Amino acid sequence: MTTEPDTDASVADTGGQDTPLLSPALETFPWLEASTAALGTFVVEYLAVAALFVVGPSSVDRSVPAIDSTAAVFVQYAHVLFNAHHVPTVLKASIQIAGSPFGNDLYLALASGGASVPPVVYFLIPMVALTVAGGLFEGRRRPNPTGGRLREAALVGVGFTVGYLAVGLVGALTLVQRWDLTTAEGVVGSASQQPDPYFTAVLFLLFPMVFLPIGAAMMYGRGAQA
Repeated sequence: MTTEPDTDASVADTGGQDTPLLSPALETFPWLEASTAALGTFVVEYLAVAALFVVGPSSVDRSVPAIDSTAAVFVQYAHVLFNAHHVPTVLKASIQIAGSPFGNDLYLALASGGASVPPVVYFLIPMVALTVAGGLFEGRRRPNPTGGRLREAALVGVGFTVGYLAVGLVGALTLVQRWDLTTAEGVVGSASQQPDPYFTAVLFLLFPMVFLPIGAAMMYGRGAQA
């Protein structure tokens, strides 16, 4: 004679709870807050770049056809910020143009020298901003961490990367400068330039994954010593 297992007893033995699909660290991490903070970090970076032009020594050459309006100037600030992430702008034209379609104004300034603001200052903006953002975000979470320092730093990096990559890709696809190509005979074609989406996908993934965990780990260690 066979007997059936007591189902109620089995449930009681396991406490009536199913095994969670995700670890508590992943379930409790504020993903939405991290993505929102990533957007705020990008805005701070943009304002820092714009400040170097608006109140600082840098200037925009308004005689360039691509920067012939106030809106185009604001777009140019964003292009410089993408260049600071080592993302080149890509040129597209309706006619053949000599030279490479890829360019980085900061690389050109670094090669030619004599820039009013050293290009390294622009390169430091996203690195410093992301590191500080990681530290500030972790500082708010210190009373209730999700685990060890390495795990916490990695979670902060991943959490920010989602929003940071999203805003980068949206910017690369929408921050486009357009102008007409003219000669003495008149308009002969049109051109546009924008941050390269493929470089953006790679570098806007790498930057937060590298620099945010550094800031988070530094703050986590400092809090652990307090």
